[in-house]
Amino acid sequence: MGKFEQDYETVTDILSKPVITHEDRMTLLSVYNVSYHDTGKIEGMYSCDSSCNACSFCQRIRENGKNNPALICNYCYDDAQEKRWVNVKNRHGLNLLIMSSVSFEVEELATLKIENLLRENSSGDIENDIMAENYLKIGFSHPSVDIGLFAKNVSPVIRATDKLGKPSNMKYIQSSILIGKPAKRAKYFDYVFTVYATEEELQKALANGACECNGKKCKDCGYMCYRENGWAEGSHIAEYLRLKSEKQRAELLKKLGLN
Repeated sequence: MGKFEQDYETVTDILSKPVITHEDRMTLLSVYNVSYHDTGKIEGMYSCDSSCNACSFCQRIRENGKNNPALICNYCYDDAQEKRWVNVKNRHGLNLLIMSSVSFEVEELATLKIENLLRENSSGDIENDIMAENYLKIGFSHPSVDIGLFAKNVSPVIRATDKLGKPSNMKYIQSSILIGKPAKRAKYFDYVFTVYATEEELQKALANGACECNGKKCKDCGYMCYRENGWAEGSHIAEYLRLKSEKQRAELLKKLGLN
């Protein structure tokens, strides 16, 4: 039996118990995987991730919008990497199962090794209220860490914040579901993040006051989505849609009526 299979069996055995003890919860956290990124877009940061393929919200959105070319989830980075690396899909799915099934104490979550900067949901989205509350508790348990919580599924985050309050070291970033159409900023959320299909649309958004992301490494802009003195409250963050090829972009623009 491999390491993942052992961990999965450990988690499912604990979750099947009628009563989950403090020791059980600590075992679950010993299995939970916090990633550190020494390369890529979020280089220099930690991340707590879930899985688009295990998240019921992600699956529901993709199913409901599979015939809508403007749905950003049709071009999901997380789906692409989970198809490429089965071990990533497995670990992300197990992370989601742990964080969405058990309500941890703040003191328990404080044992997770996280320093300086954290992104919650570099992959996947919020599964339910339990997961949202645990993500907020990570903020309370790591007060010296600057945290950005990214979500399309904003309702559980709102309910969790109504219940627990908002950690002062956390920024909430609402990801727009449709390409080129900023979502209406939800309660408690600091920023709205929107992806644009054409350079013309992107430049128009920037001219109207949006903040530029454009796939730059977060360290190159000073981790503005995460820092206390980052973007102005209510800022709209704009990024150019990254695709595999210009042929794919041309096909998308045709579907969107933008060519």
